[in-house]
Amino acid sequence: MKLCAGILYWGLKEELKTVELHGAGSQELTLSRPEFYLDRTKTFERNRVYVCSADHLPTRPSLSANVCLVCLGQHWNLNGFYDRCSVIVVEADTDIFRVFNLVQHIFDRYEAWEERLWHILRHGASLPQMLEVSRGIFENPMLLIGSDFRYLAVTDEEYFQKDLGIRLDTETFDAEKMATFLSLHDLSTHVHDPLLLELQGIRTLSVNVFDQEEYLGCLTVFEAFRPLQDFDRALSIFLAKLLRELIAYLAQFEIGPRKAMEVFRAFGPGAMQAIQQNPVLASTRSAVRRALRSVIAGQPVDFELRRALSQENGKTDWVCVRLQPKRGAAPLPGTYLSAALEERYTGAMAFEYERTVAAFLPAAQAECETTAQLLPLLDRLGLVCGVSGVFSNLYEANQAWFQATSALQNGFLQDGNGTVFYFQDYLLPQLLSGALSGRPSWVYYPNGLKKLKAHDEASQVSYLETLRVYLDNNLSVTRTAAALYLHRSTLLDRLAHITQMLGRDLKDPDFCLTLGILLRAELQQKRLARPKT
Repeated sequence: MKLCAGILYWGLKEELKTVELHGAGSQELTLSRPEFYLDRTKTFERNRVYVCSADHLPTRPSLSANVCLVCLGQHWNLNGFYDRCSVIVVEADTDIFRVFNLVQHIFDRYEAWEERLWHILRHGASLPQMLEVSRGIFENPMLLIGSDFRYLAVTDEEYFQKDLGIRLDTETFDAEKMATFLSLHDLSTHVHDPLLLELQGIRTLSVNVFDQEEYLGCLTVFEAFRPLQDFDRALSIFLAKLLRELIAYLAQFEIGPRKAMEVFRAFGPGAMQAIQQNPVLASTRSAVRRALRSVIAGQPVDFELRRALSQENGKTDWVCVRLQPKRGAAPLPGTYLSAALEERYTGAMAFEYERTVAAFLPAAQAECETTAQLLPLLDRLGLVCGVSGVFSNLYEANQAWFQATSALQNGFLQDGNGTVFYFQDYLLPQLLSGALSGRPSWVYYPNGLKKLKAHDEASQVSYLETLRVYLDNNLSVTRTAAALYLHRSTLLDRLAHITQMLGRDLKDPDFCLTLGILLRAELQQKRLARPKT
């Protein structure tokens, strides 16, 4: 395993009285095992560690990139090295062979760590074990969460529970206790470099785990027992790469984080063998999610995904839900929200799609009364959702997604303060927008309706509004007069003028239906034209 100057300095500091680190060396893991520097004419090779005496160094060194010197004593010759490489200075009277052996032992320690990690990956594949063997390297508590923000593995459980008050529970979804973490992490799920953050007053070093560009989880080291060092960044990246190998491997078997933890606890080091040999442990949910994503996107579904979708199809009726932040609210990670829905609704399938969350819920669990239970959670997290009508064929998921999207769009127009919008409640506005094909409603006005519009533009009395309310009240003079706060005789006089200008009898049901549609369309377009706040 390759190391860096910071790791060597920290290791030597534990064994020797006086150790100083100078220079501008890299903190990347690039340094190979040491050798003695005995020949003044020898070139210092790239990415190597040299153990030497200060008075034996050349005055004009030939240095390659990223060299580290472990040097006994001080000498003016070192001035030519400080700006060009890392220099670890120990006391001049220290036994050079002892120093050389100490450097070798540091390499031995980290190579043993690397070998143990690869052994676990190849034979046990246990996330908790990988963190446990890394505990002595980082010398601090460590926590690994999955893409759904559930705990996958942890060291020092007592520290997290007693000192930080964090419940390490993979069975429940606790939005309240994760709120602080999410507010930090929402900004970092796409960041590849390690991040120094603060959680509950404790400095943390977090590095995200990716499979290509897909976010798999986050490894976090808490600054509890020793100060975080620059080299911890490189070590956390190294460990994250091996964790990625394991998490990506689990994904092949459709094993989610919670199920993986259950298997690890039950089978210990033999967990991966158990997963491979027992197909019951694997789930098709991941394949069904991928299939649904393709269906709503209008993309072809390959054979394996179609088979998974067909196995799930017909088992129950479904509704589709589109979940997204309210205007002005900070978006939360889609993986987190998906987990919340799948936790609340047994058999649900939820995933990120178009910067929102698409969820397919069993209809029996998603009736209005049940969905209302989500309101406190939605309000707390600053979310709104659109709900489709009930459907049974998952191959029609794209139509259900359209309905959920339409419910959100029209719900915002009609009731911007709402939280849950149902497609059936906004069916007419959707029909109107589709029927008009994006053109202004007045384009479709018959001649009589155009006369009423011209009248309204020249008068303070709105005949169009009077007609709309009259139609909405099923041609009832009494109810219309009450709604408009008009005297009955005044209303009758207006209706007489309206009928004359229309040139048609309002008792014709087809004509009244046409007028009602056009007037509602105009009202909707006025709502669309309002400035968004």
